[in-house]
Formats: sequence, C-alpha cells, structure tokens
Amino acid sequence: MAASAAHRRFAVLLLAALMAASSCRTFVPADPVRVAELSPALGQLLLAGFTGAEADDNAELEHLLCQARVGGVVLFARNIIDAPQVARLTARLRERALACASRPPLVAVDAEGGQVMRLGPSTGYTPTLSAEELGAANDVTVTELEARRIGAMLRAAGINWNLAPVVDVGYNPANPVIVGVGRSFGADPALVTDQARAFIRGMREAGVLTALKHFPGHGSSFADSHRGFVDVTETARPDVELQPYRTLIAERLADSVMTAHVFNRHLDRRYPATLSPATVTGLLRGDLGFDGPVVTDDLRMGAIEQHYGLDEAAVLALGAGADMLMIADDRLPDGRSAADIVLAALRQALAEGRLDLERVAAALGRVETLKARIAR
Repeated sequence: MAASAAHRRFAVLLLAALMAASSCRTFVPADPVRVAELSPALGQLLLAGFTGAEADDNAELEHLLCQARVGGVVLFARNIIDAPQVARLTARLRERALACASRPPLVAVDAEGGQVMRLGPSTGYTPTLSAEELGAANDVTVTELEARRIGAMLRAAGINWNLAPVVDVGYNPANPVIVGVGRSFGADPALVTDQARAFIRGMREAGVLTALKHFPGHGSSFADSHRGFVDVTETARPDVELQPYRTLIAERLADSVMTAHVFNRHLDRRYPATLSPATVTGLLRGDLGFDGPVVTDDLRMGAIEQHYGLDEAAVLALGAGADMLMIADDRLPDGRSAADIVLAALRQALAEGRLDLERVAAALGRVETLKARIAR
C-alpha cells in the first residue's frame, strides 16, 4: 500500500509538471475532420437552466433541447409550481430531447433537504430535513430513509439526478453559503462521510443519481462563490476536507463529483478549482482515483463569469478535466443564449488546438456512461 501511494503521488507531481510545461507550448490546429465529427455532440457536455414552467411554447427550452442539444437540464424554483406541473414539464422535455437528439436528458435538481430543496413546501411538497439536522441526529438509518423519501419525490417528478449530497466539512461556523444555511452534515469528516454514504444509498434505492459537492471543499470559506472570488488558501484543510471524497470514491459511491469555484494557491497558483488541471485532473482523478463524470458548479456564478468570462471559462473547465458544464441560466442579459456562446467557444478552441480532442471525447464518453445509468 505504501509503495502504491508513493507511486501515485509521484504520478500526480509528474502530471502537474507536465501541465505547467504545456501552458507554454504552441498550439497546433486540430484535424478538421475530427473536429467536425465531435462538433454535433458537444451540446451533450452542457447542463443548462431555463425560464418557464412548461415545455410547450417555450422557445428557450426548445432551443436548448433541439438546437444546442444539451445533455441535461437543471430545474430551479422558477420552473416548479406543483407536482402535476413538474411531472408534465419533465415528461415533455424528455420527449423533445429524444426526438431532437436521440438521447435521454439528464434532469437535475438541488434536492439537499432543508432550505436547499427545490421541491419544497411552497410548491406543495412535504418538508424535508436538512443535512445539518440529519448530522445532528447522527442516525444513518434515518438519513437513508429520508434520502429514499426525497428520491421517491424526485422520481415521481421525472428527475433522475440529484446534485447532492453536500460533503463539505463544515468546520468554519462563519461560513455563509454552506454552514450558515444548514447544508453541511457537520464539522467531523467521519460523520460527514457516514451521513453522505447513507444519503447516497437512499437515493440509489429510489433510482436517482447523485453528485458529491463541492470539490475540493467549500466549508472553510468566509465568502460565497455565487457572488464573487473566494480564496480559501489560508482556511482550507485538505487532510480534513478530502476525507469524504477519498472514502466514498474508494467505495464506488460517487456517481459524479461537482467542483467548487474556490481558489487555493497551494493547489493552483493561477486558477480556482473548477478551472484547475492540477485540482481536477491531478488531485481528483490522479490522487483520489476518481474516473467518473465531473460536473462544474454554475459557470455563471460571480467567482467565474466576472473574472474569466463564460466562453473562456468553459474552455478552461473542460480542459482542466470537467466533463459537464453547468449554466444555471441560459438567457444572457443581452438576450443571447449562453449555451450558444459556450458551444461556439468550444468549437473554436478545438479547431485551434487549445482544447484537446481526446479530452473532449473522454468527457462525452463519461456523460454517455452516466446517462446509461438512468433508471428507466
């Protein structure tokens, strides 16, 4: 075991060095035939949000499903009125996705429980326990049963991917975006791991995919990446925050992993985690051994869009090792489609050689594999 760990650490260091060296290379234009082959499928790398609560006569959703041909949609409060409506919406958008792209869509939502629960009491659903409440009870049977109940609600609503559980270790009581709203199971990484394991098992019993978030940890921050740049260099504790990921990945319980938009100069002196090859490819895939799909948090959050621009951020995130790019709101302030902007940027980066063809092909393969696991 010790020799294996040493070899892995050496490989990670070597990979990081190669990545640093590659930042200075001259890009060679890609084979246009290969680019043309991949181009029609690029929309599968997008997880997009839209406005409206119905699929019929919804030009924005029709564009996403039939022109951009996105791989999945993510629902927010603006899309949900009540149980019959959301079931109708998801059934119809699934029909359109199959008709236009010949692939079933991933239908995702944040259903963590407590305050972050899109299918909540305001839309007629029964209240749910938060991660904080479940962690305080510290009863894995209760957590599994609650997750199974939430999962049944999602399945009935036509939702197949829950962007949860949060495995951020909440050791900073002043954290506003995780701890402050009850999204962490607790400050003990072992408790977080146990609770997350039970939550995932409950979701799997209900036939719903999950996502561990927010990698490599958002529980230490004093700021909210929705609003702007978040630096955790002085507060991050990798020995604590990576424990849930390390264990759950080893146990094959990670259906997917969502990245955080946090900056830690000890991991990458230039980019936040979502855009960092050293963090996603080096740490998550190399050190922790995760070979499944990686989805970004929303690229339109202030921490990303304000500093990098949506188009460049999409190219950087995919190049860093992410497989699916989340755009929570497709409609830009000027009325354009964010998905169109991203797809144009990806095609240009591929053609110019700034984005590796094999990296994109691997991402498409992981999205396809995830979709193959959708419970019918």
